[in-house]
Amino acid sequence: MALPEGRVTTLARPLGELWKFRELIALLVSRDLKVRYKRSVLGMGWTLLSPLLQMLVYTLVFKTIMRVDVPQFPVFLLAGFLPWTLISVSLTGAAHCLLNNQGLIRKVAVPQMVYPLAVVASKLVDLLLSLVPLAIIAAALGRPPGLSWLGLFPSLVLVTLFSSGLALLFSSLTVFYRDMRHLIDILIQVWFYVTPVIYPVSYLEKLPYRSLRWILAANPATPIVRCFQLSLYEGRLPGASVLGPAALATALVLGLGVLVFTSREAEHIHHF
Repeated sequence: MALPEGRVTTLARPLGELWKFRELIALLVSRDLKVRYKRSVLGMGWTLLSPLLQMLVYTLVFKTIMRVDVPQFPVFLLAGFLPWTLISVSLTGAAHCLLNNQGLIRKVAVPQMVYPLAVVASKLVDLLLSLVPLAIIAAALGRPPGLSWLGLFPSLVLVTLFSSGLALLFSSLTVFYRDMRHLIDILIQVWFYVTPVIYPVSYLEKLPYRSLRWILAANPATPIVRCFQLSLYEGRLPGASVLGPAALATALVLGLGVLVFTSREAEHIHHF
């Protein structure tokens, strides 16, 4: 079924506006990276070190103590943890970006959408850099990068658009409902544990309650994380059975985020 012409225009117009201000987005990303690592001894090295430290902690807990039966667990963990981190930090970081930039929004006539999307772009840089230690660890543990890593290209597009939809949605909602910042923290914690990042997706299929399996199967982050796990850990290109649900989840979240943001954008300035 074709979308109404007005709805198509609503979705397409922001893309044209964002392209005009692409240099501003790049400037905001650069500013975020410089501020984040200013006066830091390791600087951008923290982008590489942070996921490795978290990997060590989770490996100790889930492989040694809880004994999750997953071969080469560090590779499996990083394969799911990196896209999940982009989703979660984009959501938490973008939630306050309009409030933090309200001075600029009042003075500079640019689409407000550039601020949450700049947050996502900045976190995407972290993910891309983190692929380097992942490749090294994978090679050391007998799972070197191969042709399956080509699956990263569609996977990166999907996780970036998915994160952008969440960033747009929650950055707008937080302007009107300041309690969102507390709800987001709870949402991220719960969402993490119901997403197969630290355990195989097969664990969800073994749950004794069918209704719970259906609820968890509807998790929109699962197929996106699976795209990365298939490419980086299992050595297989994501097939239609995974890319299809991932693309559908991305389209729904991005569409919702764009529609909510654009419909309320003019009201943001009155609620700062």
